[in-house]
Amino acid sequence: MEIEHVKGKIMEGMPGFPRQYGPVRSDHQPGVPFFPQESARDFVLIFLLVAIMFFLSAVVTPFLGPARSPQISELIVPDWYLLFSWGLLKVADIFPQFTIGAGTPLKTEFSAAFWGDLLSGIPVIFLLILPFIDRGREARPAKSPVRSAFGIAFLIAWIFTASLYSIREVVAQRWQTPNGSPLIDDIAMKWFFVIPPVLVGLTSYIGLRRLGYQPMRKWLVPYVGGLTAIVAVQSAAILFMPGWLGPQVRPYIVQLVIFLAILLIPMAVASFAVFRLPESRARKWIVRVGVAGAIAFAIAYVALEYTGAANRLAMSWVLSVLEPSMNTLLLMPIFAVVTGYLGVRRPYSTYEYLLNECYQCGKCHTVCPVTKVEDDALGGLNLVYNTFKKQHDGVPLWTCLACDACSAVCPLDIQYSDYILEERSKVHARMAADGGSRE
Repeated sequence: MEIEHVKGKIMEGMPGFPRQYGPVRSDHQPGVPFFPQESARDFVLIFLLVAIMFFLSAVVTPFLGPARSPQISELIVPDWYLLFSWGLLKVADIFPQFTIGAGTPLKTEFSAAFWGDLLSGIPVIFLLILPFIDRGREARPAKSPVRSAFGIAFLIAWIFTASLYSIREVVAQRWQTPNGSPLIDDIAMKWFFVIPPVLVGLTSYIGLRRLGYQPMRKWLVPYVGGLTAIVAVQSAAILFMPGWLGPQVRPYIVQLVIFLAILLIPMAVASFAVFRLPESRARKWIVRVGVAGAIAFAIAYVALEYTGAANRLAMSWVLSVLEPSMNTLLLMPIFAVVTGYLGVRRPYSTYEYLLNECYQCGKCHTVCPVTKVEDDALGGLNLVYNTFKKQHDGVPLWTCLACDACSAVCPLDIQYSDYILEERSKVHARMAADGGSRE
């Protein structure tokens, strides 16, 4: 009956009923204009929040207190949200420092302060120009893995590493070996600016591409295998190269070998799984070995740290070997296992992945001719989302005209008619297998 209503054009006069379909449709979709409705509401909210801030500043004046005493704190640091900039200012001394145009009005000093200000402005500048360079359709992270991985690596991981470097004095003071030397030297912390963001970026890219239904074994094998090789070579160098271990660590070589084995075995199993096993089996083995490795490391740490002074001393010397190599010995095993899991995870089917991007904007509901005459779709979520989530009585699956009006207006470019045809073919296949009966 609904199809007859559509064919009879009895709904043509209702507001919002589409008369053209496809990407070349010229009629405008109904909706609320951005100006003045949306812009006026945003300005009202902005003025209200500013008024509240002014009121609190005038009425509830914070007490500043006396000036800071040097005896209270030996290190002055800014607030937590500026720690990354403080760390970038500290690391700027690795850049060359020179002067251009000395003795002229155009004199420019490329000092550590200049490089620090430049580094601090990179994340902010990127956020400012992003709305102007990204002017395409809305895209989920899996649709733009390179950009998303870059943002995760440098706007999250890089800011975190910079924040940690800003308190390098605290790290050097709190984390020390039994003889009083820092566990992590300044060189290792400077490499912390490079290695973790790169690992985070590569892991994010592989995971996002796999989420987007792309085979990633050609990335996983060299990446996970390469990380495993780096840790294996470094572990062998620590244990067998003369002069690497000091005389203080030699009595605790057994404990060190145990920790190195706990770090290396999960990586080796993950490398074998992504190289030889099918994805479903590889994923199970990576989960098992990752959980087992984390539990074994925790048990070994607790067994040495909290079972007497002698074992606590052994743990301190083991950490004196592991902590300076935190970028490789500690981080790479974690990233190898996590990347293996993300890269072999069982993906969605193609259309399930696409339909899972629906964020219920309602444009397909507005232009769908079936929605105008079908009571089941009215008042609920949009027809596409209802069909995908099976939140309907089965009618939308068979009343869809496959006109692709919804696909033409979808901001995420979801091809809904392909999914409908695929689901119908599955139903017909089941009916044929059952001898023509749907029971």
